[in-house]
Amino acid sequence: MRHNFSRRRFNATLGAGLALSALAPSAFAQAFPSKPIRIVVPFAPGGPTDLMARAIGKTMSASLGQPVIVDNKPGGGGVIGMSEVARGPADGYTMVFPSILAVTNPALMANYPFDTLKDFAPLTVVGFIPHAVVVRPEFPAKTLQELVAMAKAKPDSLSYGSSGNGTSAHLGAALFAQRAGIRATHVPYRGAGPAVQDLLGGQIQFMFLDMSSALSQIKAGKLRALAVAPKTRFAGLPDVPTVAEQGYPGFDVHGWYGLLLRAGTPAPVMQRLHAEVKRALDTQEVREIFQAQGIEPGGMPPAEFTALVRDDLVLWKRTVEQLNITLQ
Repeated sequence: MRHNFSRRRFNATLGAGLALSALAPSAFAQAFPSKPIRIVVPFAPGGPTDLMARAIGKTMSASLGQPVIVDNKPGGGGVIGMSEVARGPADGYTMVFPSILAVTNPALMANYPFDTLKDFAPLTVVGFIPHAVVVRPEFPAKTLQELVAMAKAKPDSLSYGSSGNGTSAHLGAALFAQRAGIRATHVPYRGAGPAVQDLLGGQIQFMFLDMSSALSQIKAGKLRALAVAPKTRFAGLPDVPTVAEQGYPGFDVHGWYGLLLRAGTPAPVMQRLHAEVKRALDTQEVREIFQAQGIEPGGMPPAEFTALVRDDLVLWKRTVEQLNITLQ
């Protein structure tokens, strides 16, 4: 009898424990957040990342009932800001908001201090920033095919600018040159602004320019877009064909800005944060802010973003190795 009683008591205790464990994720998610959330922007104030973070943070604050604080930590190509999350607790209260540098820097930096997939938990893409192949209005090539024909007729006669070595603009243009079988000279600048000025002045002939810098100038007639680099057309320039449509199937280069948390962040917290970011991205106010900057809202679930990060890590590692690209 004593044995049967002990067994019944054990079973009752086990059942209660299992019930509590089943409820724990839900209760955990409901209790989160109980204090302010911080979004670390690893770039200086005023850029597209800062703008996006503040736009979604405002909406998330109202929905979560806690302040969402944007904290700019520029430097080191995003490494300084990412360190804030890599060294912190895996509790969801600190997120970092890097650009695609999170997947290009590991290929470019000899001693990159993180493993993007092992040290971080990708939450979602907040915004995609397409790149356009742009030239000055009077440039003789009217299509991407004509640009390629010019480059092939006189190898090394054309040059393209970027906002710096190792940026998505540089890597995208270099990858295109490889796919097209052309030789063109890369000219890095300290930012997109000086590069565009030299493009307009004729010192360089073309650029892979992000839409946040290009859209207003294209619409004003100051630049002419020959193509967009992602696999699908950009809604803001529906008449501009993609690179893939113009003879380079499978070509798909995109800039993105996404939220990462510390690896090991509980799944219920990840789910709650993803739902809140997605809710913010679906608001009219945020969509209008993004549209004005040439940004396409994201919102993909964590598993899908993780797959994108994994694919991009492979793509850019292969590109950097094949083309011998360095940060020097």
